[in-house]
Amino acid sequence: MKKALLLVIVMVASQSLFAQVELTPYGGWLWTGSIFMPTYQGNWNSQNAKVTDMGNYGVRLGVRLPSYMIAEFEWNHTNMDFEYRDFDGEQQSIPVSANYYWLGGIRDLSDGPVIPFGIFNIGAANFKNTENGNNATYFAVGFGGGIKYFMNDKIGIRLQARIMAPMTFNGVFFGCGISTGGSGCGTGLSSSSSIIQGDFTGGIILKLGAE
Repeated sequence: MKKALLLVIVMVASQSLFAQVELTPYGGWLWTGSIFMPTYQGNWNSQNAKVTDMGNYGVRLGVRLPSYMIAEFEWNHTNMDFEYRDFDGEQQSIPVSANYYWLGGIRDLSDGPVIPFGIFNIGAANFKNTENGNNATYFAVGFGGGIKYFMNDKIGIRLQARIMAPMTFNGVFFGCGISTGGSGCGTGLSSSSSIIQGDFTGGIILKLGAE
């Protein structure tokens, strides 16, 4: 991701190639749902492990291309809980810190103070157990859309809804760092299932550079 950030910085510095930069700090809500996860207690059983819905925040840096397209880098952070039942049936909760790093393209669909847009992202999602430091990073994609409203040439509001395509969780890496048959914490949980996430965010657009 350092290379991706360096690329964005180079893009911003090349004012001869790009007409405008949009900086957008934002906050919102991350929706997650649950994950199907088998457990082993002499025979295979199943459960739906819950990933809690939580607030999120971040910042977007977009560079307008010579068209209706904007190339954008985004950092998104949230804290959540991973809730499941262990071998004994006891409810367990693992605190997780999640950071998403996105590269994306925005397509403005009109001119004017009110601009609907579509967005597509690719990037990485890092999940970290805040108790023991175990973490893992997964590939992620996202798509969505929203509306931008500009009050003047420099300041606007951006409202956006996005779906994050399935990400695969192989083992409770942010729990005990073990999978089925492992030792240590003894949770013995594993999953090859996927989860679909989504977020709803609102932020202030600050335009930098000339039109």
